[in-house]
Amino acid sequence: MAWTPKKYVVLSDRTIRGESFVKKGDYVYDQKGYDYGLASDDTRMTGVEHVTVTLNENGDYPGFTIPRNHLAEAP
Repeated sequence: MAWTPKKYVVLSDRTIRGESFVKKGDYVYDQKGYDYGLASDDTRMTGVEHVTVTLNENGDYPGFTIPRNHLAEAP
């Protein structure tokens, strides 16, 4: 059985290095590959739980971290 990444809707705009990256209402997906500890690092540095997601429906790289509370599971 093939792994299917969960789909999420972004709840607020996400800006990375001053540029709009994802906007409220966009869809993102669980990343299937290792994130090299990035979500863990961001969680420890900010005190807010982060997860690694991707814009690719199949869960492939590249990915990025986002606070878990900026996501809602999509229908």
